[in-house]
Amino acid sequence: MKSKIKAFAKKLLGFFGLRVAHIDRRQVSDENRLKWLRDFRIKTVIDIGASKGSFSAEFHGIFPKAQIFAFEPLPDCFTLVQKRMAGIAGFQAFNIALGDVAGSVTMHRSSYSGSSSLREMGALHKDLFPVTAGQREVAVSVDTLDHALSGFNLQEPMLVKIDVQGFEDKVMDGGMDVLKRAKIVLVETSFYELYKGQPLFDGVYELLKGLGFEYHGSWAPELKSPIDGRLLQQDSVFARRADL
Repeated sequence: MKSKIKAFAKKLLGFFGLRVAHIDRRQVSDENRLKWLRDFRIKTVIDIGASKGSFSAEFHGIFPKAQIFAFEPLPDCFTLVQKRMAGIAGFQAFNIALGDVAGSVTMHRSSYSGSSSLREMGALHKDLFPVTAGQREVAVSVDTLDHALSGFNLQEPMLVKIDVQGFEDKVMDGGMDVLKRAKIVLVETSFYELYKGQPLFDGVYELLKGLGFEYHGSWAPELKSPIDGRLLQQDSVFARRADL
């Protein structure tokens, strides 16, 4: 019956010189894919949890004139960030972790560096991704975002990226002054506890909503369970209310 109705509709439209066209909602030209972001004309990028520097490099390409402040506590990854961004004007890296207090803390260094965290890895994470389960403790320096950047001229508009494997709430607690000035926040959010005591999506959402941000979907491909496909994590986009 549905096929007959569709055929009749096509004939009817054809009678009036019209046709049915299908829109691929996933198809966006390279030129327009990041137009919404470029329109913010970001002048300061803050890369928290810089890892090996891929985000800093990507956003330097999007905003070549922006100053970039990158934070990475693991010494080997910090060295890679510096090498990757060497010679780029306006780039500065800090070999520290960020949290809600300053001092020295123990970091749980995963056998996969990208899964390292100031919070202990949870059982679910180890079960789903056993390659990351190997860990050793590393002492790292920690500061608050507000204090670490207090002596710098942070030009606006600002974009803040937070990828700290379950430590998002502590980073935000120590960076309220900076976050209140940001236009865009890109933050890794989890829907299941992958690190012990971490905030889940709802907690991050409520905190940023209280600062005047609205949720605008995901930035990159999500992390899904290799066992049953459930959504575990995504890089969420939050924009200052009424700016998008």
